[in-house]
Amino acid sequence: MKKIFFLFILTSTLSISTQAQIEYIFAAKEDASTYVEHYLNPAINGLMYDLNNGWYSRAKTHKKFGFDLSFTASVAMIPTDEQYFQFVASDYNNLTIHNGSAELPTIAGSETDTELEIDVSGFPYTINALDGHGDKWLKEFFIPISIPTPMIQAGLGLPLKTDLKLRFFPNTEREGIAFNLLGIGIKHELSQYFQKDDNQLFTLSGLAAFTKVNITYTPNNSEISGDNQALTMYFNAYTAQAIAGVNLKIVNFYAGFGYVGGNTDISAKGTYEFDLDDNGSIDVSVTDPIKLDFTMSGFKTTLGARINLGPVKIFSDYTLQKYPSVTAGFTVSLR
Repeated sequence: MKKIFFLFILTSTLSISTQAQIEYIFAAKEDASTYVEHYLNPAINGLMYDLNNGWYSRAKTHKKFGFDLSFTASVAMIPTDEQYFQFVASDYNNLTIHNGSAELPTIAGSETDTELEIDVSGFPYTINALDGHGDKWLKEFFIPISIPTPMIQAGLGLPLKTDLKLRFFPNTEREGIAFNLLGIGIKHELSQYFQKDDNQLFTLSGLAAFTKVNITYTPNNSEISGDNQALTMYFNAYTAQAIAGVNLKIVNFYAGFGYVGGNTDISAKGTYEFDLDDNGSIDVSVTDPIKLDFTMSGFKTTLGARINLGPVKIFSDYTLQKYPSVTAGFTVSLR
């Protein structure tokens, strides 16, 4: 069961395993949601910031019925102060610090020796606190601790100097995982209202975009007995931005400023049964143990450049926001 909690990382090509047995935290009942939400918070937020990146690589729109197909990778860097969280005893009813520090790692933190004690209905049980994976990341990659997210996107030029942008991944099922993605964006050229020349050096546009990701995981062989076990994850991310650009023959420069937001719901459903004292009988049974709600919002500023090599364009940009990010990719563009 522990791999389901890292499913959002699998969707962004980052596969992590954990040594702690996450499924046993379910026995802490409502405390499981509180603890796991703190632990996953930076990774979920990073993914939502990523989903709002990569919508454009220039300010100018296509000519009517122009087309592009883009391949991008965005990396949201997790702030240092979000690599740990403070375990506040008053926030928990069944979960306490058994031994070690009350400063616990998030998924972006380091390994920990802290032990937690679950005490439900008079059955105390000690588990290891969840390790962070920041140390492993820094040893293997040259960039700061980050959440990488790849994306494929198409754009179509419409009348009135407007582009329709589409991200789509059909519902796909594999090894108990069902995944689908849909994103829609509209970019409209505003400079047409005060500049009549189609070959203008400067372009100003507006963008509004939304991305939705749905993931369901149904385990085939759960380590914990029970019925109807499943995990559902719903990601929503949205942005509205103004984009300014300088259009040269070989290179385009662009800058964006706007608002981003997002929300994510994660639920573990079904019944989970625990034999905490290993006597062969069920000590604790928990139904629908996890319900997590994440939200993020804020302003972003983006600076980038695109090199034009005929129909192939190569671009990269940097975004200043709570989770700073770098986006890079290439696009095949006509008209």
